Amino acid sequence: MSVPPGTDPRWLRPCAGTWREGAGPVLLCLPHAGAGALSFAGWEHHRLGGFEPVAVRLPGREDRFEEEPVTDWAALVSLIADALGGLVHRPLAVFGHSMGALTGFELLRELRRRGLPDPVLFAVSAHLAPQRMPRVARAPRTTDELLAYMRRLDRDGLGELLDDPEWREMVLRPLRGDLLLHDTYAYRELPALATPFVVLGGVQDPAMPEGAWTGWAELTSAGCAWRGYPGGHFYLREQRGQLLADLSGDLERALGTSRATAEGGGR
Repeated sequence: MSVPPGTDPRWLRPCAGTWREGAGPVLLCLPHAGAGALSFAGWEHHRLGGFEPVAVRLPGREDRFEEEPVTDWAALVSLIADALGGLVHRPLAVFGHSMGALTGFELLRELRRRGLPDPVLFAVSAHLAPQRMPRVARAPRTTDELLAYMRRLDRDGLGELLDDPEWREMVLRPLRGDLLLHDTYAYRELPALATPFVVLGGVQDPAMPEGAWTGWAELTSAGCAWRGYPGGHFYLREQRGQLLADLSGDLERALGTSRATAEGGGR
């Protein structure tokens, strides 16, 4: 199928490589800091409750490597919202891993600000609730600090790449821009969102202390559930099959609830 009307293919990549026929539900996937759309390669082979997985392609990586990473929150979420085009009028769910969870939260707020339909589900993976993040912006991280950050959270995924100077710079360039954005995030008090949340994480993740998921429950009026998996910050690699099977059930239930509400006259 051709690109759906109004969507921007620079920003959106269907995980299957081509768009599905029709106008079915979409799962928008937001990657972790320094990563790109290929983080979600293979998701199209899972049921996902009938949702089509579509990854966000951020500037500064993959086939947008020559572009500068976006380092302003308002600009980033506005650009992503613009890129969605007509997808906002389909059943839409959002999955964000690590920094992608923070991006997803701000995107949901931007969609509400524009008066657009609420996504049927927000799946938050491996990130503190934004109101529990440090309130003071930190200085830009040095190269050594970036390398330490990567090795602490991703011991298995990038070890060899970080040892190669050429690959190291290709990895650190988008990461540096993303963490500059992340580390200057300023939470704003606004009314709770009307999208249900499911918070996911690895039970050995150093970035998610026990009970940290409860902060997300404060940000929605539609309910929030927690589910932990064996593993650390990148538990979703080793646990992908189980994670996506569980997520499929979450998406089916969320879509069913959304449709029942619409038939009953709710928003």
